[in-house]
Amino acid sequence: MSQAMSISNQSYIVDQLDASFWSQQPEAIRSRVALVDGILHISEEIRGDLDMLALVATLRRKGVLHYKFHSPMEFAENYTKFIVRCITNKNEIERLLIDIIGRAYKDKASDIHLTDNGEYTRIQFRILGMLCEDTALDIETGRQLIRATYEHVSTSTDNQQFSINARCDGRITDRVYLPENVHSIRVHCEPIDCPQAEGGYGTFMTLRLLYDSTEAQGTLAERMELLGFVESQIEDMEFLMQRTGMIMISGATGHGKTTLLKHIIEAMTVAMPYKAYHTVEDPPEFPLKNVHQIRVSTNVQDKLVAYLDAMAGALRSDPDVLMFGEIRYKEAAEVAIQAAMSGHPVFTTIHSSNAFGIVTRLVRMLSSVSAMITLDSLCDSNVLAGLEYQRLIPKLCPHCKRLFGDLDKAEKQIAIPKRIMAALERVMDFEEINKIYVRSTGNDNCEYCNKRGFKGQTVAAEVVALDQDMLSAMRVGKTFEAYNIWRSKGKISFLDHAIALVKQGVVDPVFATVRLAVPLDFNKFFETSGGK
Repeated sequence: MSQAMSISNQSYIVDQLDASFWSQQPEAIRSRVALVDGILHISEEIRGDLDMLALVATLRRKGVLHYKFHSPMEFAENYTKFIVRCITNKNEIERLLIDIIGRAYKDKASDIHLTDNGEYTRIQFRILGMLCEDTALDIETGRQLIRATYEHVSTSTDNQQFSINARCDGRITDRVYLPENVHSIRVHCEPIDCPQAEGGYGTFMTLRLLYDSTEAQGTLAERMELLGFVESQIEDMEFLMQRTGMIMISGATGHGKTTLLKHIIEAMTVAMPYKAYHTVEDPPEFPLKNVHQIRVSTNVQDKLVAYLDAMAGALRSDPDVLMFGEIRYKEAAEVAIQAAMSGHPVFTTIHSSNAFGIVTRLVRMLSSVSAMITLDSLCDSNVLAGLEYQRLIPKLCPHCKRLFGDLDKAEKQIAIPKRIMAALERVMDFEEINKIYVRSTGNDNCEYCNKRGFKGQTVAAEVVALDQDMLSAMRVGKTFEAYNIWRSKGKISFLDHAIALVKQGVVDPVFATVRLAVPLDFNKFFETSGGK
């Protein structure tokens, strides 16, 4: 039975048997039955209970003709998530939230998605970068949960009441709601268009679990090796730690930029404890040892003004090393560059599609804000020191992954679709392809990976320590020439890194392609076309 089908059917059930119906049933019965795909699933310990028999009789009259008993263990494992929850007070809502967060933590999820689509509330977890279904709630319970999470559980950065048609942000820091190793939870709500909802609006709420990794120990090399970086990349980052100028970390949302930045700064505080470290974040995501973390003020209406004011404050605080959170605004980019021009090492993050694309992104951001910062002044060795780009890819479970060469023809076609096989054949020979590993299609019994086929994530990255030759090329707009100079030094791109991981049997080529968002042979097209 597919999760999608279950959610669809539960939506139907909620429409037909609303929360008021279930609220009339005794809690001891309601919590031990689940209506899925037109079948009432019942936990064995209430067999023969008079209230249970009455419920079965009532549902028969409503058209639910089939029921099935399960052992308590089987019911807990497979059907508890489909219980229709009928919660009418704040304490029960908060217990439901704690339960959802606890399940997400147990599954090592990075995010919880709650979607009020006007008919029911869908709950999903992002695990190893992929969305997985958790459960669904009736519309009233789901809306109570979303509102209570924002208004009563989180601390709002906007100091406002929840509104179904307004964007809002908050943060959960109360330890009552947080698992042991979660530092805090970032809350974000977006209004979404839902024609079927009353008023035409629904809500999409994201809860980002910020895991507390302050216990991480070791040198930068030890930390980066655990994240999946190779020796040459670690050496380049260690070199950049010694330089002044901007080091910019890039990648898509949820691909570990902030985690890498945290490890760099913490490793620097250990290696160079005689320096003063200041960060400006909106808001701080992780506690950093021996670092002065400056909060962006929430008491002003204009967040950009608050952020720029905090950056200026950090510069006046006698820093040796600065870390700015993600560069979202062109004005923030200008301040970061001016800080680098003043001789400070500046670490920050930005969105781009590859390492060298950071420069193009910066130039476009700055073109309309300042005549003082030109491409010529940006591409100076004292201003721009290093570029990094990364993507996270789920690692194959070592217990249930399958050797591609051992599969029969039909299994091979299922494991690797034609378009991905075509890309593989451009970067590997026949023997290499037969030695790669793929996700098991029959991993339903693997307890090591919780039947997912994956265990953990690793990084595919490129680290660029800029030199005068590369900067000279970029100064006159020849970014592709700068890229070729870097490649000529034997450096590996994030695609090279990913292909090596596929060859080593660490990642599946299909899921690598999905997470990289480009085909594995993209470098072939890019280099053949001259970067156009």
